[in-house]
Amino acid sequence: MTDVTVDPGTRIAQIADELRALAQNGLQFSRNPYDIERFRRTQDLAAELMAFVDTRSTVEIQRVFRGDLGYRTPLVGADGVVFDDAERLLLVQRADSGTWCIPGGAADVGESPSAAAEREVLEETGLRVQARRLLGVFDNRTWPSTPVAAHLYHIVFECEILGGELAPSLETTDLRWVTEDEAIALPLFRAHVHKVPLAFRMHRAPDAPPAFH
Repeated sequence: MTDVTVDPGTRIAQIADELRALAQNGLQFSRNPYDIERFRRTQDLAAELMAFVDTRSTVEIQRVFRGDLGYRTPLVGADGVVFDDAERLLLVQRADSGTWCIPGGAADVGESPSAAAEREVLEETGLRVQARRLLGVFDNRTWPSTPVAAHLYHIVFECEILGGELAPSLETTDLRWVTEDEAIALPLFRAHVHKVPLAFRMHRAPDAPPAFH
């Protein structure tokens, strides 16, 4: 675990998520009945711990944990960074929280990371784009002071507009082209307080190699 400053609630969620992964992966491979019993108990304790910082009850979380018994690995998210001719970044307002972010979301099984970024931009903004450049690959637990529970890898691409028309979606209530000063003045969603400045910085340095952490 990277040594970053997190609030107690976030750390509780992180510990619960790691315990869940240990228990789930143990149940996937263990054949010893005593070990299986221990892993199931660890899984239940992880659910009980998660319930301290989750709106769901322990029973609901246990049901989710027990129903997902595949090998547990970090999730993958793909973001599509889009700039206009005036060097402004496209941000979307999330329908669930009202905060602003770069278009993006979870990659689907069978989908390449670049295709996921292109799909997310289309779904959230109405623009057809093509991923042209990898800006970075990031571990969400390394972002300082960003609340996270599930372990996620962010893959960020800069994209070129091919067509389409800007329009909100079921997931977005507004869209806005913004300068860097305008962007950082908005209430940004979680790790986008780090990803937005990085997008501007990388856009201004087209020959810079991708960032990793």
